[in-house]
Amino acid sequence: MKESWTTKVWLPYAGLVCTSLFWAGNAIVARGVNDMIPPLALSFLRWSACALLVSPFMYRAYRRHHAIIRLHWKRILILSFMSITTYNSLLYVSAQYTSALNITLVTSLMPITTIALSAPLLGAAVGLRSIAGIICAFAGALYVILKGDPGALWRLELNTGDSIMAIAMLIWSLYSILLRKWQIPIPGFDLFLIFLGIGVVMISPFYLAEFHIRGGFEISNQLIFAIVYVAIFPSLLAYVFWNFGVTQTSPSTASLFFYLTPLITALLAIPFLGELPQIYHGIGGLIIILGLWLCQNIGKTKTNP
Repeated sequence: MKESWTTKVWLPYAGLVCTSLFWAGNAIVARGVNDMIPPLALSFLRWSACALLVSPFMYRAYRRHHAIIRLHWKRILILSFMSITTYNSLLYVSAQYTSALNITLVTSLMPITTIALSAPLLGAAVGLRSIAGIICAFAGALYVILKGDPGALWRLELNTGDSIMAIAMLIWSLYSILLRKWQIPIPGFDLFLIFLGIGVVMISPFYLAEFHIRGGFEISNQLIFAIVYVAIFPSLLAYVFWNFGVTQTSPSTASLFFYLTPLITALLAIPFLGELPQIYHGIGGLIIILGLWLCQNIGKTKTNP
């Protein structure tokens, strides 16, 4: 019997690589429209446009799984708030106060946070090889982020935006762990649609409060393109791939793919921002890949549930 595409071993990893690619593009787009639109407006329109695109499927998902939703409604509300309402909203807010470099540095700590929390919450095992891989992947990502200049780390200045991003990072780590721990019995795509519908509703009052304080913004072709991109790729596709990757591997394994994001962001900046390829791209990339290879078995639970 041929292996189903849903059971192919490589599929979750391919999805996690695509997630890193889409989120890297999100960082570049967000940087480009930072002065055009307030952060919560961008987050609200991003998810609203995404919800509009999949609204027929969303309605069917709610009807199909209404009994399970009633049974697990508290967990679904928590996961919707953490994933849809909170994480990217805080990321966009932090971008108002800190640099893209600082955001990337804080985000690079997410795999370490996720792995540290997975041990007590999921009983995940972390061996010496995995620890070596974590250190290796983090070092490679840091080398790319700092553009091959380790001394730049000591010249950084922390600010309010970094604290906001640290909170967002912690929320995403907890979301990934709880998504695996609770294992709500709804197929991955339908579960995302349910999170999406609830998350858009929950983000609405925050957007309205921002609109009351800061006012509106001017629509442009560049802004429309940015909203369409973030609605499809970093929102719809990335979240579906991430949820699938977490449930098929482990939160620890999935979180390690965050280390690809700074490398992919740097590589995307070459054609889109006119930057030139550098030696540190290759060196850092090889170190990251080595770290991911060493960590391929990380996050396996110590005992079966």
